[in-house]
Amino acid sequence: MMGKSRFVLIVAMSMCLPVLAESQDNLVGSITDIKGTIHLLRGEDEVKAEKGTRLYTSDVIRTEEGGGVGIVLRDDTTLSLGPSSELKMSEFKFKPDEGILGMTLSIAKGTLVYISGQIAKLSPGSAQIETPAGVAAVRGTELLVEVPAPKKAKHSEKTK
Repeated sequence: MMGKSRFVLIVAMSMCLPVLAESQDNLVGSITDIKGTIHLLRGEDEVKAEKGTRLYTSDVIRTEEGGGVGIVLRDDTTLSLGPSSELKMSEFKFKPDEGILGMTLSIAKGTLVYISGQIAKLSPGSAQIETPAGVAAVRGTELLVEVPAPKKAKHSEKTK
């Protein structure tokens, strides 16, 4: 009988591992508003994105055409992602009591409105936004980033 109890305990604990991986240290913020269809990718899984959904380091958020999402990060940074956009939460460190501050957001395409929170105010230059063209260190309070979708290569046909 003791063997069955151990098995049940091991199975129950293994089911909790994904929750343990989403620790407070990895918590970035949460979704505050959604318009249209949003895809939230966490590792290999797609998580249902809705108002109140918590976001973690390495999450990728994709909006479809006509979609948008509002996000508030733990340091009170406010983000707004427009239609046909893709944003990755690359890095987020917010431990002001220990002097550990840093944030890197990667936008692959689309539009992002950024209003700085405590990280940029307490440690100017510690907040960065990566784009395919380069990296911007955020020192101000508001920023609009627009990354056009990659152009599809044109194939020329040779006629004989």
